Amino acid sequence: MDHPSHDQNEPSSDTRRVHVYELGTTGYVEVHALQQRLQSQRRDGGGVDSLLLTEHRPVITLGRSHPTPDLRVAPAVVQSYGMQIVQTERGGDITYHGPGQLVAYGIVDLKEWHCSVLDYVAGLEETVVGVLGDWGIRGERRERARGVWVGRRKIASLGLNVRRWVTMHGVALNVEPDMSHFDLINPCGMADVEMTSLSHEVGKHVPLDQVAESFVFHFARVFECETEAVDLNTRLTRVADQAG
Repeated sequence: MDHPSHDQNEPSSDTRRVHVYELGTTGYVEVHALQQRLQSQRRDGGGVDSLLLTEHRPVITLGRSHPTPDLRVAPAVVQSYGMQIVQTERGGDITYHGPGQLVAYGIVDLKEWHCSVLDYVAGLEETVVGVLGDWGIRGERRERARGVWVGRRKIASLGLNVRRWVTMHGVALNVEPDMSHFDLINPCGMADVEMTSLSHEVGKHVPLDQVAESFVFHFARVFECETEAVDLNTRLTRVADQAG
């Protein structure tokens, strides 16, 4: 999917800049540790604002205020799928991550962006709404039920951790995951919620890499920032050198 370039004009010194890392398929725990490292460095005045894009191997995660898993099945059933249940420090309730779901984690200094937490949450939701629009789907935001909805069906979930104005965690958009895995949980703690996916709504296969490209475009549009794709190994070497 083609989008216009964001680099037509020379950026000013106060332009928001975000490094984008496309991680491919990953384990949840390793990317969680990476987020913590990048957030810590950003809080201490180093590093740069970053956007991590990935799809996780199947995992169930819990929000900080909901340590007891809100399951529709016995824990042994979850174990039989080979899924971990991981406690996190993000907001929100229980959710599922797996292949076919685009997960976007922003490590952003909101103070430098002069952006409130609520405005950042709304911006992430608007980013997803923009992505859905590229495929002709009308997404909606609900202030009393964070995330993005298509009618009464939820297509994207959101949860953050913010420490000293620096964010981590983010938003998960169902592109073409195994939807039966959501039957293991009460998504976001809502027993009657129906989950959906982009591929289901458009009635055909949707390439996740195209959705990731669309997400970066709309993230840059919504937050008025310049984005730059960066090789992760190069970045991690710099982080390690600065930490040492």
